[in-house]
Formats: sequence, C-alpha cells, structure tokens
Amino acid sequence: MKQKVNLLNAIIDESMKQFFSKGYKSLNIDELVKDIGISKATFYKYIPSKEFLFEECIRRHLDIFKKEINGNIKKILKSNKETFFKFFIELIKKSSDFLTSISGVINLQVEKRFPHISLKLKEFTKKQIENSFFSIIQKGREIGLIKSQINDEILFFIIFTTLTNIKQFIETHRSEITLSKFFYEYFSILFNGILLEESKSIFYKQFNILIYEKGNF
Repeated sequence: MKQKVNLLNAIIDESMKQFFSKGYKSLNIDELVKDIGISKATFYKYIPSKEFLFEECIRRHLDIFKKEINGNIKKILKSNKETFFKFFIELIKKSSDFLTSISGVINLQVEKRFPHISLKLKEFTKKQIENSFFSIIQKGREIGLIKSQINDEILFFIIFTTLTNIKQFIETHRSEITLSKFFYEYFSILFNGILLEESKSIFYKQFNILIYEKGNF
C-alpha cells in the first residue's frame, strides 16, 4: 500500500512540474512516464486520464499553497510592531507568486475545457483571503499600526482585486513596470492610506529591506 502511495505521489509531483513548465496542452504522457521511469500500463493503473491528472495536480497545488500561507498567517497574528509588515509582505508575495503560476497554467483554452477548475480557483482565492484578511487587519489595529476608521470591506476589495489581476497588469506594462516596481508603488499607496502616521517609518524600514536588500520581489 505504501509503495502505491509513493508511486502515485511521484507521478503527481513530476506531472505538476511539467504542467507548470509546459502547460496542459504540451504535456505528453509518453514523455512523462519516461521521465518518471515507469511504463504507460503502470501509469494508467493509477491515473485514468490526462484530464484526471491535471485536476489532481491543481488540487494538490492548492493544498500546498493553503498550508504555506497558513504558516504565514500564524506568524502575522503572533507578530509585533517590528515584525508585522515583514510577515504581511511575505504573505502578499507568496499569494501573488501562487496566482501568477496558476494563471500561467489555466489559460483561456484550459478555462474552456475545465470551467469548473477556473471557478474553483476563484472561489478558493476569495475564501483564502477572506479567512485571513480581517483577522490580520484587526491584529494591525491591536498593535497600533492600522487606522481604525478604514472600511474593511473596501480594503478587502482593493487587495483582492490587485492579487487576482496582477499578472494581466504586469504583462500589459512589462516594458515600463517590473513586478518589484509595482509592489513598491502599490504598498506605498496602500499603507500611506491605512497606517497611523507614527507607524509609517516602521513600514518603510522593513519594506526597503525586503525589497532591495533581500530581493523578495
């Protein structure tokens, strides 16, 4: 039983790499099984079709991302004034990386073929942001960083809209705006609006370290 589980995981792991590097249409089962080191007969004992494999890879990718951001969220909720922005920006970066990678696989052709996956992805993204967003903002208020009069629903809409459209924006303005520049401007505008005056210096100190010294974006 353990051997079967290990082989299935090996198939899913290699398939995820190839789907995300080649796309759905370009993934070839003959090449895939050769790379894994198994026969097609063995492959089809575990995976009934390419469509099933793709859906399983997307499901696995969502599960991995969910576990990763849950770890980030826990750090934010345990943070203080000196670490809040560090963990918050890392969470946004991880979320944007996820959305960029997944949208690279689920293009218009794939959306037409798997409309339920596209819908599931949108629902998943919205749910993940909703589950963490309001508790994070509340934490920021508790430690004296975020203004209390800011409308949470409007702020949620701004962040959610940005994360779900960032890939399209960067591709449209690729020649003039890099991802690093986008995030610098985005966070500057966002936090200038929602932060208490005395907390802005803390934000910019941590933000500049993350952006320029560590090259996070």
